Amino acid sequence: MDAHATADPGGSRWGPHNTVTVVDPSPVNWLSITWNTMEEANRVDHDGIGQPSLAESWRWLDGETLELTMREAVYQDGEPFDARMFKLGFDKVQEWTNPHPPGAFLNFARDVTCEAVDDKTVRMRFPGGDSAAVMKLRGMHLPSTRFWNEWGFVDPKTGSAEGHW
Repeated sequence: MDAHATADPGGSRWGPHNTVTVVDPSPVNWLSITWNTMEEANRVDHDGIGQPSLAESWRWLDGETLELTMREAVYQDGEPFDARMFKLGFDKVQEWTNPHPPGAFLNFARDVTCEAVDDKTVRMRFPGGDSAAVMKLRGMHLPSTRFWNEWGFVDPKTGSAEGHW
């Protein structure tokens, strides 16, 4: 793999001069890119135990409702992260037929809902429950609106994000 970054000594903050270019022919290069450039609600420690990341904490309110308290954070582009950003990420990924190339076991069911209760609180409702919900959050990337509006996972050849990120 070859990677390099460019910077503009003139001081302009955003643009192609701040681009990281990665040349990696691996069909799973998206793993390295997404897991090293985006955050998730939780991470997994060296012992395989889920730990908070963008979420400060989570708890099951009942057998079908998971509540997450999000931490105060700011994206690299200066946009603040909050519960609405979590919901945006959830909604965008739920639009796809199969959001996770490694396997459908990482997908949330179609009837799962997500609500931004306030700036810090997210409630996810899993009709019938989902014992793997917290693990699935590890694979739900939470980029800024700039990512969704300008870049995204869409393959320019197919016009779709299905299986191409």
